[in-house]
Amino acid sequence: MKKIITFVLMLALTVSFISCNFNAKLITDIEYSEVDNVELLEYLKNNISENSTVDEITDVFEEMCKKPIEEELLLLEYGVYGFTGEELFYFDLVRQYPDGEDEYYQLRVSLMFTPDEENRKLHETLWNDEVKGNFFDHIRTTSGYNYAKNNKFKSIDIRIDQT
Repeated sequence: MKKIITFVLMLALTVSFISCNFNAKLITDIEYSEVDNVELLEYLKNNISENSTVDEITDVFEEMCKKPIEEELLLLEYGVYGFTGEELFYFDLVRQYPDGEDEYYQLRVSLMFTPDEENRKLHETLWNDEVKGNFFDHIRTTSGYNYAKNNKFKSIDIRIDQT
């Protein structure tokens, strides 16, 4: 009789443990599914145009980042890169957050400029967790921001990538 009671108790504990882990996974999935990628992307596309200034673009991006996302990171990245086969100076604002499956979404606004002697000297990759204070205030003090603000960009790309 003791063996049966012990078996039933062990079975009940095992089922309870499995159930708790199953529910925890569902909660995690729900949290990530609450991030509406289309809504965030459309917000940026509806509020940024080829005629927007760098100040306006940064303000819109900052406003979009006020909607909290769990485990997000913000990134400022600029430099001359040949991602498309053509070298361009990129000034990128990036919001990165988990996709719920051990990878990340990167919501990105890329301003692209023709490379020149000045921008070839500029490059930086800076995450918000490396900055004390307001990340966007810091962005506005960088040499890349100053360059982007004082020069006409060739094109703009607003997109979401998945790593």
